[in-house]
Amino acid sequence: MEAKFYMEYRESKKAVEEMFDAYYSYKNSKRIGIFKSPDIREKVLEKTDERWKEIRKISRRERTIKAEFFEEHFVCTTGDVIQEYQYTEIEAIYETDTTLVFVAGKKRKKESFVGLKKGSVKGRSLADLKKFLLERCTNVKKGIELL
Repeated sequence: MEAKFYMEYRESKKAVEEMFDAYYSYKNSKRIGIFKSPDIREKVLEKTDERWKEIRKISRRERTIKAEFFEEHFVCTTGDVIQEYQYTEIEAIYETDTTLVFVAGKKRKKESFVGLKKGSVKGRSLADLKKFLLERCTNVKKGIELL
């Protein structure tokens, strides 16, 4: 089965920082652990440093992040870690200047938040991907929201 959309980029400390920035912006928008703006930035930098150290322990080599979007699901692969999501699991999609954010429902205990770099769509436009996602993610009621 061929993917309808494909994203790929190199894992970097900057990409990790953008993901945490999106994550804490999302939490703040939903009042999940209320932060003040300076506190969010401080927390983002702290978590980025922690995660980047963990990543470096796991693999000294640069890893590639890939996302493949099929008809009924999408798959995110980072190194040898594979996460699969059904579109029906996604309850919200957000975006920042640099990141598309997918929030899965509460039934999914682990990996309920995925941040992917917007500029990494290959072969098709980001606008086309967003349209595709809104058609498939039927539990997303408010469209793609800006953080």
